Amino acid sequence: MFQKVRDKISSRLNKGKDSIEPYLGKGKDIYKRYEKFYPVLFFLAGFLYDSLTLSIGNTADHFILLGNIIIAGAMILLIGLIETDQISNEKIVQFKKWYPNILQFLLGGLFSAYVVFYFKSAAISKSLIFVSFLIILLLLNEFFHHKMANITFLCTLYFFATFAFLTFFLPILTHKLDSATFFSSGVIGFVITAGLVTAIYRQIFKNDPKVIFKKASPPVLVFGIMSFFYMANWIPPVPLSMKDGGIYHYVKKESVNNAYTVKYYRDWYFKFWDDSDNIYPWVNGDTVYCYASVFAPIDWEATVFYQWYKYENSAEKWQKRDRLSYKISGGRKGGYRGYTYKKNIERGEWRVDIETELGQVLGRIEFEIIENGGKKGREFSMKK
Repeated sequence: MFQKVRDKISSRLNKGKDSIEPYLGKGKDIYKRYEKFYPVLFFLAGFLYDSLTLSIGNTADHFILLGNIIIAGAMILLIGLIETDQISNEKIVQFKKWYPNILQFLLGGLFSAYVVFYFKSAAISKSLIFVSFLIILLLLNEFFHHKMANITFLCTLYFFATFAFLTFFLPILTHKLDSATFFSSGVIGFVITAGLVTAIYRQIFKNDPKVIFKKASPPVLVFGIMSFFYMANWIPPVPLSMKDGGIYHYVKKESVNNAYTVKYYRDWYFKFWDDSDNIYPWVNGDTVYCYASVFAPIDWEATVFYQWYKYENSAEKWQKRDRLSYKISGGRKGGYRGYTYKKNIERGEWRVDIETELGQVLGRIEFEIIENGGKKGREFSMKK
């Protein structure tokens, strides 16, 4: 009786296999036909996923990125061990073509998240240099997908990904954004990457120690580039970022709802995009307010500085004027709100840089003081 049941089950399985076989064959043909496009799809999937789901203000998202870092490291180790014939298990090796695609998905997600995070915190052109560098790496991850089996290339990308992640993850943990934290991020990233390389090439290193320098030189070069960017103040101060800012002739914090009321002039009613006194019709006795909201993580305390500049036409350069400051505390999604102001101000072009204690620029607000001429336009107000 049991034999008959087995025979029936076996017969049905064979029929099912025979019926599915043509579809499997078509599936393999389709895969081979479009195989060259799969890295692009994995790249776009990683970018889209992180763009839609990640937020610099969400601590859980930081741990998602940490998970990506860990899994990416495991994938590089797996690829390296297969390439060096240290893993020969057929069940693992048979999927080796997919491992670079998975790794590309992870790296694409990491780099896209970094572009989003650092772009939001990049306030001025020199900070955008680093963001451009991130975009280049993002494209390298895409267009050099044939290099995804090159262990040295992968480890170099991985070192940068780890370094860039730790530069804002460590400050979140320590509530410190200083040089020691930055270089500690680089050292930790280098140690992790060195561990991967050693695990993959340990036998080769034993036979030829000179190979160590060859494998270590690309990450060392990246470390040097990152250090140069940092010393040149080109790396945006993530996780801090300026959410909002503007110049107004009236700013007041309301005691009832804790909102800020700001007022500004607009020349024409239909210029709906003007929501700040970018061109300030100043008269003697007026006060110029510079308002800004700066985001910081929960339980973060820091001091922000408002560096006022005046453009001197005679010298053809910006001259420093007042440097005002106040302390902020983190946790508010829209950023910690505050302002500084000046009463005695000259006509001409002005700007205010919102800076960290180390002089890293969070945001820049430019405006011009002009003669009033009796016309100030229509006054508008809004809550912040």
